[in-house]
Amino acid sequence: MNSTMLSKYLIDKPFKLADSLYAISRHNEYGKHVENYFFNRVFMFFVTKKRADGNYHFGYFERHYFKPKKKYHFDGQTYILIGGNSFSATCLFTESVIHEDNVIVVGEETGGGAYGNTAWLIPDVVLPETKVRFRLPLFRLVIDKNNPKSGRGVLPEVEVKPTVEAIKNGSDYKMDKVKELIKENKAVIKN
Repeated sequence: MNSTMLSKYLIDKPFKLADSLYAISRHNEYGKHVENYFFNRVFMFFVTKKRADGNYHFGYFERHYFKPKKKYHFDGQTYILIGGNSFSATCLFTESVIHEDNVIVVGEETGGGAYGNTAWLIPDVVLPETKVRFRLPLFRLVIDKNNPKSGRGVLPEVEVKPTVEAIKNGSDYKMDKVKELIKENKAVIKN
């Protein structure tokens, strides 16, 4: 919800969070290993509905358009830094604002998918023998069905990759690029 709130302050028109948000099933034969399994099932029972595709859809987010905030809305130039360590909420946020005229996305391709990701309810699972703990998302979120199912992340508008020199010096090469873009923008405005 934080990424959606942030989008509301930057975006100029109503926007949808996702084209599709669904679970393949409401139950799991391994439920005894999933934390809060009972509550997750109750939640899914009340908020999802089985559709023709056989999946259980969370229709609210498939239909709902969020409205931009008027108070404190920011119309100035905005730079968003992304990279391989950018996942789910970062991808949702970036995909919602990347087409805004005052937004420039800088960096490297995200680790999370541009088409969609697994999301929403993400309970912990503990394997019975090894006691290994991991998180298992219960929903599939399709951000934009028109994005190709290529397995690619969100691509930056201004690609900035690390260099040997940047790594050697410990410099923040993405932020350096943003500072350069800001200086260029100020020079254009003055002229």
